[in-house]
Amino acid sequence: MTALAVAGLSLRLGAFALDDVSFTLPANDVMVVLGSNGAGKSVLLETIAGFHRPARGRIAINERDVTTLPAEKRRVGFVVQNFGLFPHLTVAQNVALGARAQRRARAGSPPVDIAALLRRFGIADLADASPLVLSPGEKQRAALARAEASHPDLFLLDEPFAALDAPARSQLRVELARFLRELRLPALFVTHDYVDVAALGDHLALMHAGRIIQCGAVDDVFRRPVSRTAADILGFENRLVGRVVSHDRRLAQVAVEGKFLRIATESAVPAAGEVIVAIRAENVRLLRPDAAPTNAADNRLIGAVVALEPLGALTKVALDCGFRLIACLMSRDVAALGLVSGAAVAADIAAPDAHLVVP
Repeated sequence: MTALAVAGLSLRLGAFALDDVSFTLPANDVMVVLGSNGAGKSVLLETIAGFHRPARGRIAINERDVTTLPAEKRRVGFVVQNFGLFPHLTVAQNVALGARAQRRARAGSPPVDIAALLRRFGIADLADASPLVLSPGEKQRAALARAEASHPDLFLLDEPFAALDAPARSQLRVELARFLRELRLPALFVTHDYVDVAALGDHLALMHAGRIIQCGAVDDVFRRPVSRTAADILGFENRLVGRVVSHDRRLAQVAVEGKFLRIATESAVPAAGEVIVAIRAENVRLLRPDAAPTNAADNRLIGAVVALEPLGALTKVALDCGFRLIACLMSRDVAALGLVSGAAVAADIAAPDAHLVVP
């Protein structure tokens, strides 16, 4: 069953436009919408929720056409960046608002047991508390309980972690993933954080300038961007400009600044013209220059260290291999490999870890 189907959705808000947005979300799954600020992610959620009227297109939730329905009849649970709790109401009163919304949307529905719902989300002891005294985690639980009280057919979450510090984001991400799996409710989650994608998503949609430019299973999209813009959104540190020299059904050989890279191919390869080789930094394995190639080393490049950027447990290393190449490795391995500015180093890259993109 399809939880959400969006087809040809278009609208204009001032200078911004959603442009022919189409995708589907299977029941019980979570789709993450990833894109930079201004891509239209929040506008998309607000339109699905019923806050904007599209100029064209169709929105169906649980195969029920809601395109022209008011927001309160769409049966969605909307959780926003600051969780949207009313500070003048207690936690229980906030959750009761969701229950009232459910009764308005579904005439004759049974009353919601607020106390049981608070227990389910682990906040029964906070029933009479003001949202002003809650921790971020408690606010998230209260917001989710309020959304669940309305028995939504779909959860919409608009960057709920954006204003939090890193430890709080990490904790709430784990809790939210558990809640969504336990509730078995479909959700659309908007973010610009790659960690959210891996932790929460079954599917990934990339959004740019009001359009969905790629959509699919998380691993497929992360590994195989369809364009340079998609590779940019996905954070590929290495986007190398080259030209195809030769290819067969399995491998392509691409020239990049006089060096040749072997790249696994799964689709048609252009016979001529410029291409982009997209490689994630974590897929560049660094070794001493005299080390034997790794088993999967379809490509070996010799370069010199240009810069080191410590990132806590990880270190990002910039190399000059005739072109700039970025690698990422555990910080504990930096000294063992003798990685200092100017040091020679070998970089091994497996052919399946390099992806060919037509600009």
